[in-house]
Order: sequence, then structure tokens, then C-alpha cells
Amino acid sequence: MLKVTLSEKGQISIPVSLRKRYDLKKGDKLIIEEADGAIVLRPFPQHPLLSLRGKCKSKGHEKLTALLLKERALEREREEL
Repeated sequence: MLKVTLSEKGQISIPVSLRKRYDLKKGDKLIIEEADGAIVLRPFPQHPLLSLRGKCKSKGHEKLTALLLKERALEREREEL
């Protein structure tokens, strides 16, 4: 069992072993519940799509926004002719 101390402001520090086990980082949100006379903290579930952020980056290629802007410019040129 791990012990924590409540600060004057009502704050606690989560021990490193638990932060590592649950991959908790600064800014992560937790759910606090009361159940059967106990206070329960659970990590707030992250949206599944957020875990994919940055996974599809291609190295050495133009960004999609740059390609889109080029395509739009070409379309405008064609329309002016």
C-alpha cells in the first residue's frame, strides 16, 4: 500500500511507480469517484484517434496542406484561361 499526504490546497502527488504503470504525464486528466466509502482515481480515457496523431507522417515528402494549396493555385490558373 502506498501513502500520500493531502496538501493545504487539497492536492496529492501520485507516486512515480503508479504514474509509470498507468503512463500518466503532466496535464493528463483523471476521473475521481466515490465508491463504497472509498475515493477512486481513474485515468480519463484518451480519445482513440488522438493516439494515432503523428503516426502517418511521411519523411521527405511535402505536407498535405502544401500540396492542396498548390493544387488550388493550379485550378485557379486553369479557370482564368
